[in-house]
Amino acid sequence: MTVPDIPDIQEVYKSRTRIDNGTVGHLNDSQQQALKNLWIKIFAHFEATADKPIKVTHSQIKADSYASAGITGSDSNAVAQWYNQNLEQASNVTTQTVRDKMYLDGIHEAAVPGTFKPLFSNDRATRSFANTFWLACMLYSSPDSYLLMFLRSVSWDVEAAFEKIVKSVEWRASQAIDELMWDGELGQHHKMMSDGVTIRAGKDKLGYPVVIVRVRLNVPRERSESIVERFAAFSLEQTALLARGFGERATLVYDYNGFKKENIDLAFIKSLLTMLSESYPQMLSVTIQQVNSWLFTGFWTIIRSWLDPLIAKRTVIAKNVDQLQTFLDKDQIMADMGGELPYNYKYVYPTKKENSKMFDTEGRMRAETELKTTVDAFFAATKQWVASPDAASYLDPAR
Repeated sequence: MTVPDIPDIQEVYKSRTRIDNGTVGHLNDSQQQALKNLWIKIFAHFEATADKPIKVTHSQIKADSYASAGITGSDSNAVAQWYNQNLEQASNVTTQTVRDKMYLDGIHEAAVPGTFKPLFSNDRATRSFANTFWLACMLYSSPDSYLLMFLRSVSWDVEAAFEKIVKSVEWRASQAIDELMWDGELGQHHKMMSDGVTIRAGKDKLGYPVVIVRVRLNVPRERSESIVERFAAFSLEQTALLARGFGERATLVYDYNGFKKENIDLAFIKSLLTMLSESYPQMLSVTIQQVNSWLFTGFWTIIRSWLDPLIAKRTVIAKNVDQLQTFLDKDQIMADMGGELPYNYKYVYPTKKENSKMFDTEGRMRAETELKTTVDAFFAATKQWVASPDAASYLDPAR
């Protein structure tokens, strides 16, 4: 793999100037042509897979929840019966989800609708490539941004970018990432959510949101291995949604303060790195390992061998708050990390009120119709663009 040539990341942050090259509105002629060629390949793949739905083979939704028994959250009697019959399982803290804990705490009102419906489809068992692709594009300000992210990650090699997109979209479809996000926090491990293993607080010197993994709070023996992949996917999808409004990037800080041997979690780290490389390339502006521990040395030797070359070039180690301030101003660093940001994490259960739009069936139908109209218009305009000799017209308002 050819690693894109990027400036020294510390110098970038000292300048407080974002790197816009290769993004929408900042493409040279060859980059515009690469974008055009990639769209041509994507459109051809739409046609080739039109009658080949992708099976949901491993839904990220908890396999042993009442949903696996064919029960919807709106059927309160069936849900109550399921919990009565599976009380021991629902009480097991290593597998207990937020939904389980809420129910056992007496909160029985459904926070999200009981029946999930995929975008532009009624079949929960399969997903089309095209629909999954357009849904992935919604994580970004423009479908072009989605393609450019992959192109930049492979030094504008169109074939390599195409192969990565196909693999990523198929992963999203087969893992039912859309349903994972519909279920939201409810399907996540309760202790990891309530402890705040992954939180978001502050902005870096380039204005990107900061995501913090508090390593000391992640204890593998306190949850089952099946939790890892689901939590990693949920965390990255949340980060992508958050980053959309801030230049489509975020900064990731691993906070190793209080790090002990029991916190070593190679499975979680590997899942996170694999997903980042394959489905969210270029999303991270910089990854900071904030650590000053001899125990980290051996741990880091293993992790470093897994790093995608692009992520490796944007990964730094900060041994103290002074070094951390190369990337974050002190008032954007949490107080318990040596900064001045007065942020105290407190987990609050999701409610039906905050998700009221999810219960508006008519509103969803209108929104889906409007989205389809928008997608069809963008599709038509882009088809016209790729058929024209003028690459610069990719900024046409119709797109």
